Amino acid sequence: MISTKNLDALIKQFIQKDRQNIVADLKNYDNIHSAATAVGKNGRKHDHQRRIRPTDLEDFAKRIDQVARRFEQAKSFNEIYAIVNECRIYKIGPLAIYDTAVRIGRLYNIEPQEVYLQQGAKWGAQALGITKNRVSMQELIATNKNFSQLSPHEIESFLCIYHKDLRG
Repeated sequence: MISTKNLDALIKQFIQKDRQNIVADLKNYDNIHSAATAVGKNGRKHDHQRRIRPTDLEDFAKRIDQVARRFEQAKSFNEIYAIVNECRIYKIGPLAIYDTAVRIGRLYNIEPQEVYLQQGAKWGAQALGITKNRVSMQELIATNKNFSQLSPHEIESFLCIYHKDLRG
């Protein structure tokens, strides 16, 4: 298990080095379709979705486009996530669902209130003794008070980026 001192240093490093990139990345998607295809204003596909064929992302985006009005009524990130998940097709996994929901949520100023864990973030959380698929902010702050400086989405990004460091 990583020491408190080393975890504090990683959180500080994330805030100084990575936070601005996380914010900039979310601003790269200015409509629901681009959020679902993972292709931003810069014309590049998000690295998390690099293994998904463009045609599969386009099919996924078409399904999301068909229910786009439902996002306007959503009052929480969990609702947005559920709508996106209903649109899932073969080849679209949990990470793409989460990333798409986060990008769409940003369009409506709705952020996750808990930390969703999949892929690298799940590995990072496991290094901290967390084995659930979702975890509350209170539970994470109980592992280290410095997590209170981050939003749930930032914590998910932190756990993903630093999962190897956390596992030692």
